[in-house]
Amino acid sequence: MYPGSSQIITLYTPLMLANGTQLTEIALREPTVRDRILREKDRGSEGEKDARMLALLCNMNEEDVYALTAADYLQLEEAFNVFMLPPNKRPKKKSSTDSAS
Repeated sequence: MYPGSSQIITLYTPLMLANGTQLTEIALREPTVRDRILREKDRGSEGEKDARMLALLCNMNEEDVYALTAADYLQLEEAFNVFMLPPNKRPKKKSSTDSAS
């Protein structure tokens, strides 16, 4: 069981997984210290390490993360960066009524 929270990211472009399932949303969980240490010990370029860590945090395989559009991958990176802020410094989630105006 992981502490912290998670965020649902709605993909701009649905992702077709290898098993034929179409993915329209991804749940990104808040990283733990262990996740950060695993990333530090990982092999490859910084980009590859980041992609593998995001795959782990989203409970996805590495190849599926590589298949995301750049815009959708950027959404994951931005959500990750918010998790690096102290909880009281994180932006408040907008309610569905906020976008209606």
